[in-house]
Amino acid sequence: MTRWMITLVALLVLPCAASAGMDQVGTTAANFLSLGSGARTLGMSGATLGLGDDVGSASWNAAALGWVGEPQAALSHAGLANGTLQEWGSYGRRIGLLGTRWAVSGLYQGEGSIAGRDDSGASTGDLHVASLAAGATVAQALGERITIGVGSKYVREQLGPASGAGFTFDVGLMVRQGKLGLGVAAQNLLGQMKYGSEVYEFPTNYGAGLAYTDAAHGLKVALDVNRPNAYHPDVRAGVEWTYRGMAAFRTGYRKELGSANDPLSGASVGLGAGRGNLWMDYGYLLSSVSGSGEHRLGLRLALGGHGLDRDAAAAAPRTHGDDFASARDNSLIGPPVPKPTKH
Repeated sequence: MTRWMITLVALLVLPCAASAGMDQVGTTAANFLSLGSGARTLGMSGATLGLGDDVGSASWNAAALGWVGEPQAALSHAGLANGTLQEWGSYGRRIGLLGTRWAVSGLYQGEGSIAGRDDSGASTGDLHVASLAAGATVAQALGERITIGVGSKYVREQLGPASGAGFTFDVGLMVRQGKLGLGVAAQNLLGQMKYGSEVYEFPTNYGAGLAYTDAAHGLKVALDVNRPNAYHPDVRAGVEWTYRGMAAFRTGYRKELGSANDPLSGASVGLGAGRGNLWMDYGYLLSSVSGSGEHRLGLRLALGGHGLDRDAAAAAPRTHGDDFASARDNSLIGPPVPKPTKH
């Protein structure tokens, strides 16, 4: 199983390194969808395709929703470059006693106003620039080790007097074997953005990731490769270490392939703190070119009322090995903590 997982990722990585997709730059709309959301994930530079297990991770890989037990809510706020703000939220839960989960999410990005001027320099009023996406995701557990997910979202952009709208889709697959995890996902797949008579594609991204989880020591490691249809492919690596289930320390690095000085390349750091039902996260992304950074704040909340919903955990996909069993016996909001050793 391990060899099969590594081989599959390698088959996806090699074509990514060979082609950049830069000939499509400027041909897509709704590019705000490519930034990503969630302080926890971005504190690890966006490396999560084979690792994610909460409603926040479902925005990166729809199959991650399949590992959610009790109802969860997540919120994220980011201050981006040039005064741009991004607000994101999601809520998801299991359907009855089935292995099916659903989630709804919303993403808003406001870029403020731009002063409009005519040819003579006279003011024509402010031009407002804003974007939003609202969607729903469904995930299904296939046995004890595999989850699949699919999502759809409605996207709208307002660019001064012009506006565009359209629908697009996300799909994903995750496999877990012992301490290892594999994920493959496609984001913003198919669909079109229409601005009147003009039609544009969405910024589609194909990705694959490997993850290693050592719950006994609170350690998680993830490695992802992504191939956008209108930008350089990239490689992302991230690490999360949890101390006694109350604090998390994260770091990561993103490298844009085929570009020596790309502003998206750079390191990230993150922190998390919480216990039981409530978990707060912070992430900071640093560009390797400009030296400027982006701050991300996040909140995750379990809504079962008693920490982990044990019935929901029992219905969740199970994996062999004490580490993932340990993770199911603790809160799904905070990173998993192993059971104390009995003497």
